[in-house]
Amino acid sequence: MTNTNITSETLWNFPCDYSVKAFGKTCCELNETVLCIVEQHTDKIHPDSILTKQSSKGGYTAITLKIIATSRQQIDSINQDLQACELVAYVL
Repeated sequence: MTNTNITSETLWNFPCDYSVKAFGKTCCELNETVLCIVEQHTDKIHPDSILTKQSSKGGYTAITLKIIATSRQQIDSINQDLQACELVAYVL
């Protein structure tokens, strides 16, 4: 049996398509705030790469942004910044 040194970087095969998903209470600032946070770590995101969906009662909004991820560090930084945002309840 060979002992291969597999890291999280090699499992991802960067650059790759990646979906950033954030959930928060519905408010007018949520979409713009999430977009600004993600764009701090990526190129400008095309509007066709953004999907928003409200919960059945409208209290929460899910935002999905499709990006080209260049590294695990980039993904981790996006997730950390989103988790630190008080408007974001969950990050997937």
